[in-house]
Amino acid sequence: MNWISDKVIKWRKQIIIITVLLAVVMGICATFVKINYNMSDYLPEDANSTKAITVMSENFNESMSNANVMLSNVTLDEALDYKTRISEINHVENVGWIDDNMDIEQLKYLYNEDGSLNESLIDPTSAETIKSFYKDGNALFQITIETGYEQAAVNDIYDLIGKDNAMIGSAVEQASSQNLAISQSIKAIALLGPLIILVLILSTESFIEPLLYLTTIGVATGINLGLCLIRGEISYVTLAVAPILQLAVSLDYAVFLSHSFGKYRHTESSVTNAMKLAMKDSLKAISASCLTTLFGFAALLFMNFKIGPDMGISLVSGVVLSFVATMIFLPALILVTYKLNDKCKHRPFLPKFNKLGSGLVKSRFVLLALIGIMLIPSFNLQSENTFIYGSGEPAKESRLAVDSQKIEDVFGKSNMVAILVPRGNEEAESKLAEEFENLAYVESVMSYANVIGFDVPMEYLPEATADKFYSEDYARIILSTSLETESEESFSAVKQIKGMVAQYYSEDETYMCGNSVNLYDMKECIEADNKRVSLITLIAIALILIVEFKSLIIPLILVLVVKGSIWITLAMSAVTGEAICYIGYLVVSTVMMGATIDYSILISDEYIKNRKSLLPLEAMKKTLGSSIKSILVSASTLAIAGFSLGLSSSESIVRLLGLMLGKGAVVAFVLSITLLPAILVICDKLIPYLSLNMEFCDKKNKLKPVNEEKAA
Repeated sequence: MNWISDKVIKWRKQIIIITVLLAVVMGICATFVKINYNMSDYLPEDANSTKAITVMSENFNESMSNANVMLSNVTLDEALDYKTRISEINHVENVGWIDDNMDIEQLKYLYNEDGSLNESLIDPTSAETIKSFYKDGNALFQITIETGYEQAAVNDIYDLIGKDNAMIGSAVEQASSQNLAISQSIKAIALLGPLIILVLILSTESFIEPLLYLTTIGVATGINLGLCLIRGEISYVTLAVAPILQLAVSLDYAVFLSHSFGKYRHTESSVTNAMKLAMKDSLKAISASCLTTLFGFAALLFMNFKIGPDMGISLVSGVVLSFVATMIFLPALILVTYKLNDKCKHRPFLPKFNKLGSGLVKSRFVLLALIGIMLIPSFNLQSENTFIYGSGEPAKESRLAVDSQKIEDVFGKSNMVAILVPRGNEEAESKLAEEFENLAYVESVMSYANVIGFDVPMEYLPEATADKFYSEDYARIILSTSLETESEESFSAVKQIKGMVAQYYSEDETYMCGNSVNLYDMKECIEADNKRVSLITLIAIALILIVEFKSLIIPLILVLVVKGSIWITLAMSAVTGEAICYIGYLVVSTVMMGATIDYSILISDEYIKNRKSLLPLEAMKKTLGSSIKSILVSASTLAIAGFSLGLSSSESIVRLLGLMLGKGAVVAFVLSITLLPAILVICDKLIPYLSLNMEFCDKKNKLKPVNEEKAA
């Protein structure tokens, strides 16, 4: 460490210049990183719905529609004109409407003078088909937009149809996310920045120090975003969450180093010597904090649902870069600006926490009982939560939500499911089509068996019509359902449809896709990942704690406290009835295990040091008096980061993740200064016996360790 500190001190100006230039270059590189807004792309390659999309694109020219457009108060001719104009928009691959199956001129004769459909002139099935595309002067188009160009195509369609008409679908959701991603990230940072600066000003003794901390972590964040260019693309969730989390969990590193430097300036005549000692002194604390956070985030790399590795890589590299920036860039920055920093000193704004520490120790039994009463129902309530696996519902005031309601009011819900089965079994296709039509939630079935009929030879049909139903190897059946995109009913329906298909075909030769099917696979994948990620995180953190404390009981206590924080956080959502984004739950759990456990580490470490010279109660009073301020700053930073994401984003995944993170940080702080001290004091006598070479003073002689007394 001495060699590194010597080089940092010697080349401090050059380090600042090179680091800032690198951050600027990487920041520019970050603008070229492709952002992926399709969560289905992160399903494992062996997921059935992932294979289905690939197989369908290879075998059928016409993909499934991914957007619906409703035009209000239009005639059949006007609707047909709009169809032509929408078809001409770049990246619109197909526009499906009633004229694909019926002649518009003949269709006109089916309507009365008042515009109503004369259903007596046609069979009920045809009437339902017509009303699914044109009803009460409203036309509904099924549009296929080229993958990767959703934003451009959707914006062009909006320009054409105006605000009075409506558009929904997965392509529209992706375009909405694209339109909002950058602006909402800026909004979150604009909300987060001033609040973090305020917290740091209150907790430090200088107006300049907070700017140094934010500059250091900001540089590391900018470089990290630029490095994403190597990977080619990142998810919009990673873009929204990773920079904020990097700032929140690694700001402590800068605080540790700066405080250590301030301490040594009182004892050293030279600022360079003070910095050398500060770098060496703070390395252990920063490394320990970095390591637990690193292993928590690294657990995300083991998820099969690839959004986990996508976020995990960014978070792991972000923490490493923040560590490097803190140990190299920040010392150089402090040495260059220390004179300015001295001029901008202010009195401490936060009070001493000695009285609070004493009060918490005196109330330990009451607090332990209250928290114990909360933990038991919280453990049970956490399983009662409602989880969402996709993007969730759009914000109520958004155009997407308003348009969804408009279309639903006229045509009802529309949720498509595509099924690919091996070609050649006409009997199975006919039976399946008939069985699907009998399902209450199926509005219509489009297959060769029920739309054309096998009594009509395929060679008599236009090639474009036949190609909608058959490729060389597969037959395609498309169901239009009234199901919600995501609900328990939808998942049960997907399972039922899979079971019906399995009666006629083997599972490995059939494929299904659609929004609900993709989410069903996502649910199956994420729930399996949960067990793996939780176990890996738990084992990794426990091993780090065992090595750090050389104890069996302290890691158990610390993990219990953090797990209790997670249970209470989840129980709060269950009580309020708020849905939890499952991917957010996984991320927040790993963040809490990897980051908020630092609060417990700090208290436990200080308590062990104080127990060498003080009895349990006095040692804990001193520990809390000196530790609460540091933990409060760290928890406040993480909570503000979470709530900033939750309040600034209209994306359900990001919003729910942020709110859960904010609540989790607050709960972890409360339990760290209430439950943990109580347990440590109660288990005080056990700790030395279940630890290696740990020495506590006894009642007879404050300076005589327990282990020595036993040896005597």
